[in-house]
Amino acid sequence: MLLIANAISGISQGITMLAVPWYFTGIINQEGLFGDIYFVVTLVSLFWGVYSGTLIDRYNRKSIFLIMNIAGLFILGGVSAYGYFYQELPWLLAGIPFAATAFIYNLHFPNLYAFAQEITPKKDYVRVTSLLEIQGQISFTVAGGVAAILLQGLDGSGFHFFGFSFLENFKFKPVEIWTIFGINSFTYLVAFAIIYNIKSFTKVKKGHEAASLKKQLEIGFSFLHKNPLLLRFGVVSLLLFLTVIVFGTQLSPMYVKLFLERGGDAFAISDMTFSIGALLAGVFTARIFKQDQNISSLIALNAIAGFMYLAMIATKLTILFYMANFIIGFCNAGVRIQRITYIFHHVPNEVIGRAGSVFFVVNILMRLMLIGLFALPFFHTPTTILYPIILLAVICVSASMFLLKDYKKLIEVK
Repeated sequence: MLLIANAISGISQGITMLAVPWYFTGIINQEGLFGDIYFVVTLVSLFWGVYSGTLIDRYNRKSIFLIMNIAGLFILGGVSAYGYFYQELPWLLAGIPFAATAFIYNLHFPNLYAFAQEITPKKDYVRVTSLLEIQGQISFTVAGGVAAILLQGLDGSGFHFFGFSFLENFKFKPVEIWTIFGINSFTYLVAFAIIYNIKSFTKVKKGHEAASLKKQLEIGFSFLHKNPLLLRFGVVSLLLFLTVIVFGTQLSPMYVKLFLERGGDAFAISDMTFSIGALLAGVFTARIFKQDQNISSLIALNAIAGFMYLAMIATKLTILFYMANFIIGFCNAGVRIQRITYIFHHVPNEVIGRAGSVFFVVNILMRLMLIGLFALPFFHTPTTILYPIILLAVICVSASMFLLKDYKKLIEVK
């Protein structure tokens, strides 16, 4: 039931996170303004990420899921109602659902993984993390396809995807962005109803429920201070995810518009190919890599992703862009599965939320620097948009090198 609820809300969340960047970049031509909004949202997430980890370790994780869905219902529903009533949406109101969805993400996924670790026997960690990744990527694959239709519409020529044509002679007008927000708000309600009816939602005993926020944060930092190897691993193993977030949300719309000279359909389809690759990683990661190969697989997958970013700048062929996204999606999901499995084995459940928040905060700081840099108008030309992508490739290869440096210690740690 949890996976079903997660899938329903995940599809609509994915559509929103695709629709808003393209709305600013491809419809109102305000990519610089969106870069500023993304920077502010990420900056606020820095503080929210610290606090969210304490919530996950302190309160019932079912209650957290319910509150998140109620918040999404009212925020996105309110913005959608405004759009329907006035038949327009100021840029500020268009940015609010993006911010709300980002904040929900920042609490939702750590809470989901903490709960999964809470109820899963150690022998099933790889299988469960793979299952979560498969479910999540199916949602985002569907979201990418639906977003392509909703954002761009269909003129009767259909979709052309890897040599195949779909939905030919079918016409569909692009929908207004507030309609997308309305659909998203309704799915939050459905997810709430499903999660509310989950009966067997266990909760591990937490020893610091009454502690102050400061004390709870100290507990999380203290654990990682005593385990610096885990701290380095948690930060470095998130670098590929850092590049994926920055590219998919900020750079990809500009890359598609400026370098490839394509429309919103190409942007949405690229996200769908990314998700298909990630879906296959969810299916095959546990089969390809044995449990004692966590670190070696992380090294290889980060390096491959780095080379795929470089492939994007080699040609304007859209199919190569799709293929690169497919492979990066596979690498990112494979890294996520292996990373979470390793953390499940080495971080106690009662502090996993706070430990995760430390990794998240470091990642946010690096994300802020990249977002602020790439928001500069200098990078918003058909040629200079390629420079940030080169930097993302360097980050991925650097992650491989850092993991290789700590390889022996990581495989020997108890």
